Amino acid sequence: MFIANWKMNGSQSMLVRWLEGVNKTLDKSLQTKCILCPPVCFLSEASKVIKKEKLSISLGAQNIDPSNISPLTGGIDGAMLKELGAEYVVIGHSERRKVFKEENQLLSEKLESASKEDLRVIFCIGESLKEKEEGKTISVLKKQLEILNDAELNNFTVAYEPVWAIGSGETAKLDDIEDIHRQIVDEVRSFKKESFLGVFYGGSVDSSSSRQILSLKGVQGLLIGGASLECEEFCNIVLTNNQN
Repeated sequence: MFIANWKMNGSQSMLVRWLEGVNKTLDKSLQTKCILCPPVCFLSEASKVIKKEKLSISLGAQNIDPSNISPLTGGIDGAMLKELGAEYVVIGHSERRKVFKEENQLLSEKLESASKEDLRVIFCIGESLKEKEEGKTISVLKKQLEILNDAELNNFTVAYEPVWAIGSGETAKLDDIEDIHRQIVDEVRSFKKESFLGVFYGGSVDSSSSRQILSLKGVQGLLIGGASLECEEFCNIVLTNNQN
């Protein structure tokens, strides 16, 4: 699977051009492997274009608010996201953990909100450069993962994004990615979650690095940030990893 996480970027016209480009470049079988996560204000328009052009790409939201906090000015819950066309939702991204101080209690409530509406969760984890240098990567990741143990989830994935790699142009070493993914898989499987679909990698992924990363054991997909903004680059990533 290939997740295009646009973050706080884009416009309505860019969205339409991007979807039209995907439709021209990727056949339906490849489109089914793609998830677009635009800013929430563009979800409705994206859903309309997908239906009109009969695309097979899925939609995801970049955030969700707990449905147990009501009323919440500026909030958006799972039911709203589904009405806008979202099937997936990103929870726990490092930028929100850092900027908005989102910790396990709040993230648990977000997981519950997603579960109530049958949204498929993309749960992000990752360590900072300081934590990496101190040899704390695995302990940090396990601490972030522990809330999944008690969560009732539908089909979900874990996205490993080393915080130090996001937007830096650097990716983790291949051996490290494979080893860390193996340990994440083992940890989540110990929770006995039948709906666990595997671990994705993110962090400055582009068409030059994606094939090697996706060939690693334990890497089931890619969470693509900046490289997903350009339709041609995103499609190149998908095509590069689906060559016979």
